[in-house]
Amino acid sequence: MSALSADTSLSMADTCQLLQAAASQIAPQWPLDQMIAVNPWWPKRSRPFAEIAAEQQLLAGTDCLMSARWYLSQWQTQIVPAQLEQALTEAELPLSTEQAAAGLEQQVVLRSWNSLTQLLAEQNSQHDTLPWPQLVLQQLSQFFALYYQYPERFSADAGSDDHAYHCWLTVVRQDKGLQVLASTNLNTLFSTLPDSPQTLIAHMLPWLDSWCPKPAQRQAYFENLLQSISGWAGWQAWLDWQQSLQGHSTHQAVCQLLYMLLGWDWVLWQHTKRHNNQHTGILATLQQQASSYDATLVHTQAALSLRQVWQRALELSVQQPLLRKLQQCCTQSAATLRPVLQAAFCIDVRSEPMRRALERQHDHIQTLGFAGFFGLPIAYQAPHSKVSRPQLPGLLAPVLQVQQIRPEQGTFSRQPGLGWKQSFDLASSSLGMVEAAGTTKLISLIKRAFLRPQARHALNKHIDSQPWQLSRDNQPLTDSEQAQLAAAILRAMGLKTQLAPVVLLFGHGSKSCNNPHAAGLDCGACGGQTGEVNVKVLAQILNNSAVRQLLADDHQIVVPTDTQFFAAMHHTTTDELEVYQPPRQADWLNWLTAAACDARQQRAGQFAQKNMSDKALVRFFRRRSTDWAQLRPEWGLANNAAFIVAPRQLTKALDLQGRCFLHDYDTQNDDDFSQLYSIMTAPMIVTNWINLQYYASVVAPQKYGSGNKLLHNVVAGHVGVFEGNGGDLRTGLAWQSVHDGSRLMHQPVRLSVIIAAPRQAITNIINRAPDVAALVNNHWLWLYQLDSDGSVHCWQQQHWQQVKL
Repeated sequence: MSALSADTSLSMADTCQLLQAAASQIAPQWPLDQMIAVNPWWPKRSRPFAEIAAEQQLLAGTDCLMSARWYLSQWQTQIVPAQLEQALTEAELPLSTEQAAAGLEQQVVLRSWNSLTQLLAEQNSQHDTLPWPQLVLQQLSQFFALYYQYPERFSADAGSDDHAYHCWLTVVRQDKGLQVLASTNLNTLFSTLPDSPQTLIAHMLPWLDSWCPKPAQRQAYFENLLQSISGWAGWQAWLDWQQSLQGHSTHQAVCQLLYMLLGWDWVLWQHTKRHNNQHTGILATLQQQASSYDATLVHTQAALSLRQVWQRALELSVQQPLLRKLQQCCTQSAATLRPVLQAAFCIDVRSEPMRRALERQHDHIQTLGFAGFFGLPIAYQAPHSKVSRPQLPGLLAPVLQVQQIRPEQGTFSRQPGLGWKQSFDLASSSLGMVEAAGTTKLISLIKRAFLRPQARHALNKHIDSQPWQLSRDNQPLTDSEQAQLAAAILRAMGLKTQLAPVVLLFGHGSKSCNNPHAAGLDCGACGGQTGEVNVKVLAQILNNSAVRQLLADDHQIVVPTDTQFFAAMHHTTTDELEVYQPPRQADWLNWLTAAACDARQQRAGQFAQKNMSDKALVRFFRRRSTDWAQLRPEWGLANNAAFIVAPRQLTKALDLQGRCFLHDYDTQNDDDFSQLYSIMTAPMIVTNWINLQYYASVVAPQKYGSGNKLLHNVVAGHVGVFEGNGGDLRTGLAWQSVHDGSRLMHQPVRLSVIIAAPRQAITNIINRAPDVAALVNNHWLWLYQLDSDGSVHCWQQQHWQQVKL
């Protein structure tokens, strides 16, 4: 943020700048049909985790740590004295372990910023007894649900920068419910609000100057407002994120919400001055908490310091055993014979048990871990339709468009079927759609209840074996351009030499029924979709003889003539391995069947299903995937804890219990460390997002989780869910996704990143990549470096420190 005016009072320009700064602190939340895991503190990554934990406690009234009681429950079982001692030493706290345990038992009162609506609700005057925070939240939340579900009703002035604010004014000025609830006609006060939000801010400046005259105070006030409706703020931030991918770096959508919140505060302040003789006391309270903001933030951080130590000790209890295991495997040598089969999986933690199971089928099977979108910067366009969706991480914008080539005869639009399905999904129209469908829908409901057919995706069910066309800016990609793309992908995967006769490209996807958050169980690297499109497109490119010839001529990558690439899918709910267009007979098909059986046996313990035959387990998992009353079809990425960037031989002998993201990487194939740079600036950030979404959904489920699945109602078809029929838009993971009803299924630890590469190479990347530096320097994750001799170093205080294990 640039320097603000030096005057005693903040100018209009200063205030607008602070308003933009507050809007920039909201993390985006993707829609349900593209749901990906998001680090809810991503915009705050440039500041230390401990500082943000204190700020969130103050401005959002929520925790970023587990409770003191919970940490004590881990003492002497998960956390041992040596780990707590190390955490105390790192934090420079001169306490014994006994004192650290006793300190947790002391009650610590943490303060939160009281908004104007909260202060009004606490007043016991005869005029004001309304729950103003809930009333403001409900009004704004219902407006946004209406605004996005029926955009055609708000078509006037569509496209203007302040369209949402203008539409809100139109609605709130006519809301007769406010007149019934309040002791005065609030509609009259809303009618006095300026049509321009900039004029509104200008009117509010004297009031703001009277109690929050400093930049930090005013920005804190703005962010506190946004935190009061953080779900919808996250949706607005996603709209801004999409604009940023197109090169427009504004926060216009979030600012629209902030204007509405400011309008509410201005109206309530005028209402208070007219009808509440305690308005001077309220103003004094606002002044006091604003003036003490910096001091309160420091006090809160100090009050949380002991729990920060216990959190670090918990993370050490996970990191140290893993690092010891990796140390012991550093002498493993890589295989030199040509593999009989290679299988590339997504780095998703659910792939780790499957990779072990497949490798056990033959000594010369090689598995690889790579980002699940397989390096394809694509968007998938449904045939003969305007529907297009990204098939790559949310951090990136698609560059290429892919669609299947179909004969002209017999073509049809897929949009009507998709629209029909989406109409049933709308919370406000589903009952009406069922009534309109009559007995047709009754038959469907009976089939789903008793026969339990597999729920099929409205778009994916039309993907078949037809060839694919790749295009950029509506121009087909040439063979030369496809070869250039293929060369970059093969090098990144470490497959430019020693290719097996059979190379399987495994995407992954989940199967569940009646699950609004189904996309959250699919591939995050594919933008909350299955990897089916990506693996089919890549297999076609790599099997193209013209592309192979250009790979050899222009890129010095020779694909053996007997090598064939197959697109395949790992169905994570059922642990079934499906190969698209497989040969009629091949020994390796039996290996896939046996590996799937092995993986299911490993996973059965998560569901207390032991000593079951494979047939029984297949039925068990398939029933979970088709049961529309099932709250936990699978555990997704729960309990993720580490991201290992290393050759596969380093982890091949280890049972990592499905807790590690595994990205294959060998420094011998990366002379300039460009591959390492790509890994640390993309997959490492994606895994941080996944890890902290699960972490946040556990430590603060009321704020960063989506609540109880039983109470979910879908909002505007795809925007998100309400818990019940109102309140804020819920984000993050449902409680059933991290808790089995009796215990947590996700251990709340920050991600440990372990990289087998030279320290100087990693340091250079940290210095070159601001996002990476922010994450590792501010303890949003823990970075470890592993040498070939087994020595381990940890990145602490912006330099390497050797770790003694």
